[in-house]
Amino acid sequence: MKNATLIALCLFLAGVSGAKPLQQEYVDPSEIRKPHHFKQIRTILFSDKKVFQEDARQSEEQYVEISGYRVQLISTQSLQEALEIKEQADSLYEIPVYVDFESPNYKVRLGNYEDHDEARKVQESMQKQGFKYAWVVPSKIITVK
Repeated sequence: MKNATLIALCLFLAGVSGAKPLQQEYVDPSEIRKPHHFKQIRTILFSDKKVFQEDARQSEEQYVEISGYRVQLISTQSLQEALEIKEQADSLYEIPVYVDFESPNYKVRLGNYEDHDEARKVQESMQKQGFKYAWVVPSKIITVK
């Protein structure tokens, strides 16, 4: 039995040592990679009439979009629920309220804050107003240039 195992092992090693290595074929990565698509974030509703005037020539101020912070009140798949929360937030303060859609969720966010601490103060205020799960999120914001 030992002889048979030893003979089989020798034959296997002889076969492996005499085998030619397979050369790997070249494959163009563009043929197998899928193109990357960035998530589209669209603001579909807003109440910031000062920023988005119908006739921009009426104002000498220029508005730019920069990185900053907003306070998010809710993330939901229901547009109706998002609109209800937006109405509640609109009635509390004169802060712009946005409903953003990031598939599959509607996100109700408010404010345009360059400073995290300022956004944090608004978050705490909104929590006192009944939005107990409000939190600060990084976001593109609109500000005066």
